Amino acid sequence: MLARLDSLPGVRTARTDSSGRFFWLSLGPGADPSLVATAAGTVLGSGARPLPEPEAEAQLRARGTGDPWFDAGEVMSLSFIESRLLSVRFAGEASRRFRLLPEQRERVAEALRTELFAAMERVHREGGRESSGWIYEEWPALAAAAAARCAPHLPPEVVPELGALLPTLLAR
Repeated sequence: MLARLDSLPGVRTARTDSSGRFFWLSLGPGADPSLVATAAGTVLGSGARPLPEPEAEAQLRARGTGDPWFDAGEVMSLSFIESRLLSVRFAGEASRRFRLLPEQRERVAEALRTELFAAMERVHREGGRESSGWIYEEWPALAAAAAARCAPHLPPEVVPELGALLPTLLAR
């Protein structure tokens, strides 16, 4: 998404906040803000709208206190952070439900991280998606792959239960 925004005439740099809900476009010299806004709206889709100036200023003001805004080269880092957080959270839930040993919990976390990283890298390589909703569509297959990846390291009775649990942990 950011690469497509960066390629628009008049855009010097496109950035997104860590939620992926807000985009900040820095314009190049002589760029027509209304033409850029129209082109960006086409890239972002029908739900996109420019923020009123006070709201935009409030969003950007937080940068001064450490709220990161990512450009196309940095946004992969955000996807990796999100993947790591999801993998640890979901492995923790599996550990609580199935009373996994610490090393088993870590195997589940690593399997999840591996699958999530691969999916994020693929999506970024393909140029992103119009919506972050893609992960919900792909999650059942990613969860199944993660369960299969860590199955050799878990008690056999836990494997089918883990396979049933993981797809339920990421819901809209």
